[in-house]
Amino acid sequence: MNGNKTYVAFDSSGVIDHVNSNLSVFLQLREWERQNPDRFHFVNMEEIEFSSEHDDLIDSTLKNRFLKLMETADNLLVISSKMTAVESPMLNWQISRAVNRFRLPVIVAYVGQEKVNDDTIKTEWNHLPNKIRKYIGRDSANMVHIPLTKDKLERALGYFSARKEQYSLNSTTIF
Repeated sequence: MNGNKTYVAFDSSGVIDHVNSNLSVFLQLREWERQNPDRFHFVNMEEIEFSSEHDDLIDSTLKNRFLKLMETADNLLVISSKMTAVESPMLNWQISRAVNRFRLPVIVAYVGQEKVNDDTIKTEWNHLPNKIRKYIGRDSANMVHIPLTKDKLERALGYFSARKEQYSLNSTTIF
């Protein structure tokens, strides 16, 4: 059983462009949570509304809601794929706030990878959000890197926790 609460950083452009985004990944995460509520607890998945009626994404009230949800989270999940909008202001804002304000450990999950090793970070570098690359370059965030598989995700989310003070050793820890 995983008692940790996870905030999922997401790219808001996915609500407009369903095809060229990580929408399918977020839908998969929602399904895993629905099927296994004792193993996955994403605190903000209901906030990610995938419709084109999303003018409020840039609204400060939405950011305030996100901050309140981050405050309840134990860790941060960041999805990395060829579809990730690495320069997305909303995505990078979420990562920055989770790391700098709430000191959440970051779990970077790589879509389409069966295994992750030191070379994965190098080969997938261009698919990592700007803030993640910055933190890796400075070794200034507690971060682990995993393949996006149900088993690895469950173990990482269950282990790394700000509340339990369980962090990775550095910004390039492979889990």
